[in-house]
Amino acid sequence: MSMRRRQFLAMAGFSALAGISAAHAGSLTRIAAIVPAGGTIVDPTLLVAGNAESAAGRWSTVLAPALAQGLESPSALDTHLTSGLDGVTGANQFDTQTVPDGATALVVPGAALVTSLAGDPRAHYDFGRWVPLMLSLLSPIVVGRADLHRSLRDLVRDRPIRVAVSSEHGIELATVMAMAIFGFRPIPVMGIATAQEALAALRDGKVDVVQISDPMPPKALDDLLVPLQESRAVPLFTLTDSVRATVHGQPVRTFDERFAQERGHPPSGLLYEAWKIVAASASLEIGLVLPMLTPPAQVAAWRHAVGVAGNQSALDTFRNDSGRALVSGPECSGYLHAMTGEIPAVLMLRRWLAVHTPEWRLG
Repeated sequence: MSMRRRQFLAMAGFSALAGISAAHAGSLTRIAAIVPAGGTIVDPTLLVAGNAESAAGRWSTVLAPALAQGLESPSALDTHLTSGLDGVTGANQFDTQTVPDGATALVVPGAALVTSLAGDPRAHYDFGRWVPLMLSLLSPIVVGRADLHRSLRDLVRDRPIRVAVSSEHGIELATVMAMAIFGFRPIPVMGIATAQEALAALRDGKVDVVQISDPMPPKALDDLLVPLQESRAVPLFTLTDSVRATVHGQPVRTFDERFAQERGHPPSGLLYEAWKIVAASASLEIGLVLPMLTPPAQVAAWRHAVGVAGNQSALDTFRNDSGRALVSGPECSGYLHAMTGEIPAVLMLRRWLAVHTPEWRLG
């Protein structure tokens, strides 16, 4: 059954439900009546929030065959790539066009979550309602030249600091906010899309701070940072402790640990609460999710497939000392909640952006 035919049949089922009175129709969970019984997944498909070069695209080439066995699919799952690196296009398509019949799962990067939290007008999805199956977590590391210790003199002077970012609401927003919490006036330098570009800009003095969000083993991270030694740029902190990063054998402190070290007390306040949800989202390499209202039997079938895939050697390259932590099953819900955040924190984030974004656009 093709994807188009499957969606037609499902939408026909929705139309039939729409003709029933509210008293009899119940909730939209009646979708279970138009999907195969017993957790059978017909034509399982991966919708990829990104192009082939994106993190989601790279993951899909491994997940498509790895999940097939658990879903009893005769071949690797069909994959449908979308455009861009930040995943917004694919996430929009998933929320607006995917029928919750359990047939389609989304592979989405954390950048799409950050964009949504920031209130970007391109984002038309609510990721907090998705059903998480598997998360690949990492700990982005912030590197640069910045005196994080604030003296009395610093309290009365302007401390601008240039931060490399891919876009206005890019995944580096967590680092921009972190610099503000440390008492700097962050100036985003936009259009720097890759770790290599960011580090080159840092080495050449075009920016002061960069965020490295690519997962990598300690040796690869050491090699990446070697060219920065002459420029006095050093690892400042990691955004989270999802994976403990080390540089030249020494652990890198988390933002919370570094702040407490420099200020003598832990970070607090509503801007910090807003930062936490952005940092959590930025620490998501990819998530494998289903739509809200997917029937429980189909959710269970996908979770079983993720468990089967986890026992295969196909995922070893994404797991063994690679700077990632893979989480699956019910444990995912707590992490997704941390990325969704509470309403006051999201509102604070958007108010803060409303104040500072005009300044950034003016340079």
